Amino acid sequence: MAERRRRAVIPHIERILTVVPPAEHDRPNLEELFTLLDLAELGTSPLELVQLSWRTVRPQVMGMIAEAFIWHEVYLEAEIVYDQRPFRLGLDDRRVRLVLERWTRFVAPGDTIISFNWDLLHETALYRVNKWHYADGYGFVSADAPTGVQSPIKILKLHGSVNWAQQNEQDREPAIEQKGYFFPGAIDGPGIYQKAAGQWNEGRFLIIPTYLKDMASNTLLLSLWNQAADALIDATDWIVIGFQLHPADALARHLFGSALLRRMTTPRVTLVAPSGGGSNWQSFCANLSVTPARVRSSFEDWITAPRSGEAESS
Repeated sequence: MAERRRRAVIPHIERILTVVPPAEHDRPNLEELFTLLDLAELGTSPLELVQLSWRTVRPQVMGMIAEAFIWHEVYLEAEIVYDQRPFRLGLDDRRVRLVLERWTRFVAPGDTIISFNWDLLHETALYRVNKWHYADGYGFVSADAPTGVQSPIKILKLHGSVNWAQQNEQDREPAIEQKGYFFPGAIDGPGIYQKAAGQWNEGRFLIIPTYLKDMASNTLLLSLWNQAADALIDATDWIVIGFQLHPADALARHLFGSALLRRMTTPRVTLVAPSGGGSNWQSFCANLSVTPARVRSSFEDWITAPRSGEAESS
């Protein structure tokens, strides 16, 4: 399936890049490119893009993205968790392990992580320290999870995840694949890999980078966005890390803005971003009379810095 998919997609991508060439060689702006293709599907883009059958290619691209992310996660686990280096990622292993150790220590039971990423970094790290479980930790129940298990922390992945396989967009309890590898001790139940077999996207209904994000037809994602809204309304603290809140990202801006308006009290909002970052959040919060605390630092430096009452480790 993967090889057939690549053979089908690559000619389409090459044709697309002749119509919308990247500003930098071999580094296309995917958000801009996919937005133009979505517009073409609506009949409002250059004719050359309209003729490229984006509706057919889109699920194939989703499948390729999921495949690439899964393999990168395998490479990362091999190096950081199992101390193997067959893939030569060039990471500072000690630094990465320290960041993950501090992050998993920082996040507490009852917290909710709202993520717009597809990768598995949060859940694999938190699973290893018993702070998260796939049984219900994604915001839906896993059909082949052990009975009676509840996740202390929720991870709501609003753009989908590379290890979820939906039978169709009305499937609200997708199969969670590759558990046996990424969540040690877990077992993939019978039929797990059959749920989305034969689909070009292998059940990965991801929200790909585009300014025309639409998950209205996907009941799973709609449920997760509703859960995220509830979590934002209930939380005492919002800590924003690495999410730019682009002015064109209407869905995310509505999610955060409506949650602030529906609250009885204003949460403590902390923006973690290097100098020059966080400007979209600053103006967004100002329009809603919220004054965020600024941490002018990278996430890695912030999470590894000594906290009050804590001695710095060597």
